[in-house]
Amino acid sequence: GQEVREEILVLRKDFILLLILCKVMASRTFLQAGNYLYKVANRGISPKTALKQWSCCHKTQSRSISISHVLKKDDNAEGSTMTIPEPPSLVPADALNSPSIVDATEVLDKVGVTLNAAGEPCMASYGLGGMWPSGWVQHALEFLHANVGMPWWLAILAGTVAVRLALFPLVVKAQINAAHFSEHMPQFQRLQQNFNEAKAYGNKLEAARLMHELNDFMKKKDINPFRALKLPLVQAPIFMSIFFALRGMASAPVDSLRVGGLAWFQDLTVPDPTYVLPVLTCATLAVVMKVGVDTGSNAMANNPLASYFFKAIPVILFPFIMNFPTNLAWYWFCANSVSLLQVSFLKIPAVRQKLGIPVKREWTPEDLPGTKKGFVEGFKDSWANMKAVKVVEERKRADELQFRRAGMGPVPKTYKYDPTKSPPTAQNILAKGSETKS
Repeated sequence: GQEVREEILVLRKDFILLLILCKVMASRTFLQAGNYLYKVANRGISPKTALKQWSCCHKTQSRSISISHVLKKDDNAEGSTMTIPEPPSLVPADALNSPSIVDATEVLDKVGVTLNAAGEPCMASYGLGGMWPSGWVQHALEFLHANVGMPWWLAILAGTVAVRLALFPLVVKAQINAAHFSEHMPQFQRLQQNFNEAKAYGNKLEAARLMHELNDFMKKKDINPFRALKLPLVQAPIFMSIFFALRGMASAPVDSLRVGGLAWFQDLTVPDPTYVLPVLTCATLAVVMKVGVDTGSNAMANNPLASYFFKAIPVILFPFIMNFPTNLAWYWFCANSVSLLQVSFLKIPAVRQKLGIPVKREWTPEDLPGTKKGFVEGFKDSWANMKAVKVVEERKRADELQFRRAGMGPVPKTYKYDPTKSPPTAQNILAKGSETKS
């Protein structure tokens, strides 16, 4: 019975070692596993205690507790029992003041990166947002994106709407001037046509008289064709500032613009690969050109060359717009759409009456001097006028050259006798004639 008991104990010990060996295969390092097997084999502990210690060791390895700590004996305790120390703190108290832990803000300050309210690098970190008007636009868009929380496509749309609303009083003023100018269009065009004809034929006196009459007419009726240029002159620097601001942001590029788009154009720093947005931009631009001519002065609408030029602008600009960054094409499309909404809003009779915009009078071609000609006829008339003006200019230049020569060169002889001497008498003339006969 004693031999059987000893064999059972040996088998139990071998079984325990086999289980421990399976655990060893899952250990992180073979060195720790070897130490563990050596210590377990020499201590003669029970299988339950060994498995418990292994489980505790396996759980505490991630806390930087070695196997020697787990298998440490308590020499003061009776029976040489095993004790497991308390796991150390994940972050030691003295580690917080360690020079190896560097604040992230210090690193960003050293590399010159400043974060905005959204936790993204601000415009100054990209070299943008200066004191030029384009820099002001970039700061305004950054405020809408970082502080208000708008995505970039919505920030561009909101900025476009804000600019158009700020220019709305000038749009109303332009509508009032166009309606007032339309009332006196026939008489104004008649005087202008007479002046152009007199100037083409070189009749300076008649041209001066007609110019004076035309100026008196415009002053009396309080009309001025150049007032229609006030709105475009104000819009031009604003458009250029926004254009350079958005192009600079796409060229930097601002990292958040890569995911700040909408629908099929997520990346706002590259051109639209589908060409859908450039096509929409050119289409809305063509409608804006058409509506702008119809709601402006009739002088522009009745000019065939101007109308054909406005129709050709979207086609000419398409090769350039298709290579623009998507943020520029998106802005232009938003600006055109807002302009169309403004024009449609101002066509409502109740709105025009509330804003004091008079009804625009429409004239037929029979009411206006001359008929509306086609492109070819208009081009021929323009070419003939240019040739007539050129002839008049050459004649004027020849007169000035002859006058300069007369003042600087010798006096040409335009008389038969020298006026500085006494005139010849009849006897002298007869005597000179008899000498010639002989």
